Amino acid sequence: MRTQFFNIDKSRFMRPVLILIAVLSTFGFSQKALAQTQYKIAQSQIKVAGSSNLHDWTMAATAFTCEGTFVVKNGQLQDLSALSFTLPISNLKSKEDLMDERAYKALNAEKYPKITFKLTDAVVSTQSKTIKATGNLTIAGATKLIAIQANYVVNSDESITIKAIEPVKMSDYKIKAPTFMLGALKVGDNVNIDINLKLTKSVAYTSN
Repeated sequence: MRTQFFNIDKSRFMRPVLILIAVLSTFGFSQKALAQTQYKIAQSQIKVAGSSNLHDWTMAATAFTCEGTFVVKNGQLQDLSALSFTLPISNLKSKEDLMDERAYKALNAEKYPKITFKLTDAVVSTQSKTIKATGNLTIAGATKLIAIQANYVVNSDESITIKAIEPVKMSDYKIKAPTFMLGALKVGDNVNIDINLKLTKSVAYTSN
């Protein structure tokens, strides 16, 4: 009889404990899911800079699309689960129309009018304020998996500023460097993509 009484008493004690654990687990999952926030682009710029046998050159764009999914908690960036940008090549401008025309031709802009990047993986360091973003960069129809090391700042309004410089070889994307003045001016194969993004909150959502 003692054993039976003990078993009944234990069952009554464990039932509310198990219910409490289930409620807390569900609450924790909901909190984590709701922390994911969609961000969209604000004031941002992308520059493409290179050199030639005569002088350096730069092309810049401020009109492009970019959005990402971030987790920010107590003013700290905790995670980045999605990021993509699309840059219309015709929005890249230099100080010379001829430079623009030759660059668009080299990039085969009529057939491949956009430069795109899509994140596949990200590692966020809250201590060093850095993001290692791995993803697919597509230029002139060729796609390569690259890893971008970026610095970030979470601003007081929880907007996020991201800065990075990614070296790229045009030949890796089967791009023939443009020439000018009957070949007297030759553009180098190496270019730097200078990324300066500011992203602001768009919507918060719950993932399943």
